[in-house]
Amino acid sequence: MADGTTVLVCARPALEADLCRTLFWRDDLERYVAERADEARMLALSTEPHVVVVDLNLSGAFGLIDGLRRNPLPHPVSIVAVAEDASQAEEEDMTSRGADTILALPSGPAWDDRLVNVLTVPTRKQARYAVRFDIVTTLAGGRPIEHRGLALNMSAGGLLVECPEAGLQPGDDVHLNLPIPGQRAPVEGRARVVRHPAAHHVGLRFEAFAGDGDEKVRDYLKALAAQVPDGA
Repeated sequence: MADGTTVLVCARPALEADLCRTLFWRDDLERYVAERADEARMLALSTEPHVVVVDLNLSGAFGLIDGLRRNPLPHPVSIVAVAEDASQAEEEDMTSRGADTILALPSGPAWDDRLVNVLTVPTRKQARYAVRFDIVTTLAGGRPIEHRGLALNMSAGGLLVECPEAGLQPGDDVHLNLPIPGQRAPVEGRARVVRHPAAHHVGLRFEAFAGDGDEKVRDYLKALAAQVPDGA
């Protein structure tokens, strides 16, 4: 299994007791849990999971699966549907809808081999591109504190920023002002500080953008990708 695998579980609270005995609750997995399909959609955008587990008995479960396939994340995602007494016909229907596998409840030894296959599917790490432009972050909550930094690299999920000013800590929520090259106005949005990889550097994870900011970021990344020689 690739390091840093993230699992998003969308299931009823009663089902968690069953799932917590499976490989989805391994200590080496980063795991998020949602009890509603709409909540899972938002978590999928912010956490960018490699595996999504969907309880088919939840309202909106089928729409969640359809949405994940229609609007793919920056890397491949394995979708696992779980249902009580799933028939062969239901398995084929879910596969046609976009699920990679369907598991019949309750969980048992028969799950193990199939889960190992799901968790060991090679996943492509997010493409990250070197950039160099100034950004402004403002600490959210309380008295606004402005920090200026230099963006060093960027992916669809976030930024690495050189920020000599002390003050930003993992878990902080910030407002972003991104003067993306080629755009008339800066892209505005929200992000969360997720790490301090080196002195005076912070890793930011995008949370949301105003207006069509997400589209502008993705278009910019596509333009950067087109400049990278094949095989680089």
